[in-house]
Amino acid sequence: MVELSFPVRGTSLPVDNGFIVYQAVARSVPWIGEQAQVGLAIVPIQGNPHRGFLDLTSGSRLAFRLEAGDVSILSPLAGQCLVFGNVTLILGQPTQSDLRPSAGLVSAFVVAEGCRHSDEVQEWLAQQFRALYIGAVPALRPKRFKEQSATARSGTSCPYVRRFQQVGETSVIGWEVQVRGLTPQESLRLQEIGIGPGRRYGCGVFVPDPGAHVRSAPRRRDTGVWFPDA
Repeated sequence: MVELSFPVRGTSLPVDNGFIVYQAVARSVPWIGEQAQVGLAIVPIQGNPHRGFLDLTSGSRLAFRLEAGDVSILSPLAGQCLVFGNVTLILGQPTQSDLRPSAGLVSAFVVAEGCRHSDEVQEWLAQQFRALYIGAVPALRPKRFKEQSATARSGTSCPYVRRFQQVGETSVIGWEVQVRGLTPQESLRLQEIGIGPGRRYGCGVFVPDPGAHVRSAPRRRDTGVWFPDA
């Protein structure tokens, strides 16, 4: 699996834009909307958030994670202008790169289906990580002071960051999830597979945290217990 990244410029767009970006891309390349492309992921566009909108920067990219053999299918997006609502995005020439391990990863929008409370979400996350044979422990990102103040004024008490995104006719809740202490193998596995549904909408897609460092892979015995390197 590789990452195909297009420089993007244009107008501001909603912060939680995964589904509308997916729809715009699928209109240009219908292949991306086929049911068979369940492994493909759209990496959320990065920029400066401001009052619910995302201002694009010189580093903003529209990136896709997909099998190396499928890169040519998306290459025609180069130079295209994607228009949806009041948003206009112009794509530049893409670059292709391999995924790189990072000991710290974060996903801004993870959908934990069937979970209504943060404690249920954390248990669900632990189960998902165990299923991927990842020993590092995921965590919901706590709200910062200003976010906590806004939460108190609104009368809600959840201490963790959660957002809402419109996916078709449904309003979906997403949680910001972070994880540290990943081995290189765990990091690549999590970036390739992700967590939860909606990877084509940018949900459950993990990106590296540049402030973290890769640790060497621990040894595992047949019991499945992980042991740190000596």
